[in-house]
Amino acid sequence: MVHFTCDLCGKDLAPCGEPRFVVKIAAYAGYDPNQITEDDLDEDHMEAVAQILRREEAEGALSSDLDAPAFKGFRYDLCSDCHGRFIKDPLNRDTMKILNFSEN
Repeated sequence: MVHFTCDLCGKDLAPCGEPRFVVKIAAYAGYDPNQITEDDLDEDHMEAVAQILRREEAEGALSSDLDAPAFKGFRYDLCSDCHGRFIKDPLNRDTMKILNFSEN
């Protein structure tokens, strides 16, 4: 039997008790395409890709730029109280306003 607890407060989420809410968050790099010019249309993109693949093959490994994940997903189980707080303030900005940091 699978056991669930709230990922925020730790409350037991038994299957026959309080409802369990699942929150899924996806983080990925945004892409804003540049304006396409006539030069872009004339360029041979397949040849550029082939050159990159030949260079990577010659070096024996992929570049470190490809090591960073382009997509990261998160999944959380929340009780109804924590779910309500999350829906009202998903980025937890209200809590950040409460904290008073001194100006050093």
